[in-house]
Amino acid sequence: MLPTIQRILDLESVRHGLPAVLAGVENIDREVRWVHVAGGSRRGEIVLAAEVPQDSVPWLDRLAETGVAGVIVHASTPIAEEAVRAAQRWGLPLVQLRRETRLLDIVDAVHALVAAGQFEEFRRCEEIHRRFTELSLAGARAATVVSQAAALAKCAVVLENTAHRVLAFEPAGADPAVLDGWESLSRKIVSPGQTGYDHETGWLVARVGAQGQDWGRLLVRCTEPLTRHVILAERAAGVIALDWLARDGEDPQLQAQHTLLESLLEGDVLSSDFAMRAAAMGVPLDRCVLVAAVIRHQPRRDLVRPVREALRDNRQVGFCAALDGVSVGVLLALSPDDDPYDHMGRLADAVHRAGDVIVGVGQPVASVEDVRGALLEAKQVAAAANGVSLPYVRLSDLGLRGLMYLLRDDHRVQAYVERELGPLLEHAELVATLRAYVDSGGNKTDAAAAAHLSRQALYDRLKRAGQLLGADLDAPHVRASLQAALHAFDAIGHS
Repeated sequence: MLPTIQRILDLESVRHGLPAVLAGVENIDREVRWVHVAGGSRRGEIVLAAEVPQDSVPWLDRLAETGVAGVIVHASTPIAEEAVRAAQRWGLPLVQLRRETRLLDIVDAVHALVAAGQFEEFRRCEEIHRRFTELSLAGARAATVVSQAAALAKCAVVLENTAHRVLAFEPAGADPAVLDGWESLSRKIVSPGQTGYDHETGWLVARVGAQGQDWGRLLVRCTEPLTRHVILAERAAGVIALDWLARDGEDPQLQAQHTLLESLLEGDVLSSDFAMRAAAMGVPLDRCVLVAAVIRHQPRRDLVRPVREALRDNRQVGFCAALDGVSVGVLLALSPDDDPYDHMGRLADAVHRAGDVIVGVGQPVASVEDVRGALLEAKQVAAAANGVSLPYVRLSDLGLRGLMYLLRDDHRVQAYVERELGPLLEHAELVATLRAYVDSGGNKTDAAAAAHLSRQALYDRLKRAGQLLGADLDAPHVRASLQAALHAFDAIGHS
């Protein structure tokens, strides 16, 4: 990497001159691209001067406006206070060499450092090109590209749409609070052209788009935009644009919501960070009652669009995203005065019209810290609710079925299923008959109707099942045990 001013101050030839940092000490970690002895200068370069000119304040103002990294002055007499104040006003590192030293030795030493740094910078740029070529060939999604960009840049990276809603974010060790009030901040970040740096806010911006149309912006938080940052932002923006072009018609905001909900479920994002990212996506969660739901549907059915339309038609604010191939996650942000179950009932009615679904609902929560638990509960309820005929299902609606689903991974429950049902499990028709019988409470007429069997056929199957199990199926306590085992068997099969 390029040398910093601090690294240059540590050079033997500079230390020989007894350097004193008079101003801008907070910026001595700036990287230096080249060195000039007085004369002209460019952004990122350090200026070596034998003395401070008479017009020291305008001179320093011009250098600061140019964007030089710093100024080193070889002067044995004190530098005027007005010059020091001018440099400090700009945050411009101003260093005085107080003892006689050869400026040429300093120039040679800095050039050697810069040349080594430029080679390292070239190597890093090659790595950036290679990494993003691999991502492009792999068809990487936007969130993956943003994550890789942040890791390479070691800076926070944000992807937003044209409405300034965050689609992906990776802090790379920075404070996630950079997303606080994002929409307002983002509107202040001005970048002319395809790629540019806003010195007021410290964000490097690359436009994301194709075919003459902008779809969003990629923003990299860096104190000084180096060549590798620019290359990285442009390559990342290009890979994201190709991904969006290849997925024409797919809403990037839906993918962003999917990534965020998935991260919450897997514990990869803290609740406070989740709230900030949700707000940056346009869904504020503070001072809200939050209701989580998971809607299970048939494989290969796209239920996201009907659910989104239902949210829009009901004027409900929240997230909606596919969690996997058979379920859609929903998080409603409601006013404390709203009835959460009234809202969930209207949403459930709408999605039931779109197809045969199960709507599992978690307990409403008032704190974002409890959202993950509510979403996990909704997911468990939806998975355990097969056969429950309700518009939406809560954990309290499941009773024994819900308990067995929660305990399905316990080896003792699994052993219980084998002990109670083992000899019967190879005979699917007998399992179905037994299920109808115990669900009817031992009423054989109702069981025969539910199983679509004649009474004699039902009797024959129950007799056979009883023989295999070595149990009296007419005994109520036996039926209760078998019903619990059947619920556990179902839960294990759906885990």
